Amino acid sequence: MIMKSSHKLKIGLDYHGVIDINTKYFADFCKEANKRDHLIYIITGGPKTLVDYKLKDNNIFYNLCFAISDYYIAKNKIVQKETGEFIIPDNLWNIAKADFCRRSQVNIHIDDSLKYINWFSTPYCYYNKKDNKGYISPGIEIDFNDTVDKVLDKIEETTAKLTCFL
Repeated sequence: MIMKSSHKLKIGLDYHGVIDINTKYFADFCKEANKRDHLIYIITGGPKTLVDYKLKDNNIFYNLCFAISDYYIAKNKIVQKETGEFIIPDNLWNIAKADFCRRSQVNIHIDDSLKYINWFSTPYCYYNKKDNKGYISPGIEIDFNDTVDKVLDKIEETTAKLTCFL
C-alpha cells in the first residue's frame, strides 16, 4: 500500500475527450480525489457555463473550471471573422492549458490531445480513450481500467517521483 501524501495535489482534467468519454468513472475519480484532499481543476476549451452545467448535471466534483475561450474573451484576444464566428488564434489556444497549469502549479494534467504536450512543463498524462490508459512518459502508464483508488495511488506515486526531477 502506498502512503498517502500529506499535501494536496492539483490534478488537471480535460473535459472534452476525457471526462465526457468516461463520465461515471471520472465522477468517482473526482469524488475520491476530494476525499484525499486533492484539488480538481477542469481545464477545457469551454465555454465555462456549458461545462459547469454538464459537470454539475453528472455530479462531478471539482474545485475550479478554467475555460480557454472565456479566458481569451476576458483578455480581448478573440478575433471575429466576417461570418460572425469568433476564433482564438492557434498559437494562443495551444499554449493556454500549459500556461494555466504552470501559473496554477498543477501537479499533473490529464488530456486526450497530444497537440498541447510540447508546451507543458507540468507533467502531462496523455489519455488514450481507445485503451482507456494514460501515458506520462516512456515507461509510465496509468490504467484507467483499474479502480479509482489504484489510479489515484499511481498518480500520487508518479507525481512524487516526477517532482524530484523538477
